[in-house]
Amino acid sequence: MADREPNFSRMSRKKGNKANKILNILIGIVVLLILIVGVTFIIGDDKEEASKDQKQEPQQTKEAPDDNVLVEEQPDEDDTEETNPDEDTNVEDEEEEGGKIVDESESLTVTPSNDSAVKETIVNSNWKPIGTKQTGEHVSKYDGESDDWHEKKAAISYATGLPEDQLIYWRIQNGGSPQKSEGIVSSLDKSEKYKVYIEWVDGEGWTPVKMDVLNTLETK
Repeated sequence: MADREPNFSRMSRKKGNKANKILNILIGIVVLLILIVGVTFIIGDDKEEASKDQKQEPQQTKEAPDDNVLVEEQPDEDDTEETNPDEDTNVEDEEEEGGKIVDESESLTVTPSNDSAVKETIVNSNWKPIGTKQTGEHVSKYDGESDDWHEKKAAISYATGLPEDQLIYWRIQNGGSPQKSEGIVSSLDKSEKYKVYIEWVDGEGWTPVKMDVLNTLETK
């Protein structure tokens, strides 16, 4: 029995050392977990505060433009009231009546067409006679060289808004009476096509009375 006691003591010490090591390891793990939880909590608070700050900033930047808009709009309204007391008479007014589009500010009437060759018909009450060099009784001519012929071309150009040198004159013909003519023209690239109706005004020259915006040059 005396020989076995030392061995038993050594074994007991070894077991005690292992238990202490395990206990120390467990304590270390617990401490580490406490540290991790603490750091996570601190970081979470910082993120929450940062997110609150970010949420508040858009509200401030959103309010500033609204205030600026109100400040900018108010002087414009005051200026409009002072400079334009009769506001209704100065505003461009477009109305649609029976398929016609009427622009009162420019005295334009645009009527969609049922003819496949014609896109729409335009009448402008502001069109005026172009003037004339001719004197005496008027004789309508289609000779390609007379003053009457060149004045017809000028009146057609005036209606389209394109200079004569930017137009191709496909046909100028009688419009149903000696004092009426009509011309079919296009832009040089043929992207714009028109049929212009003109009438003679004694002492004042040819004046446009109507213009068809064409879909095709193949028209009567």
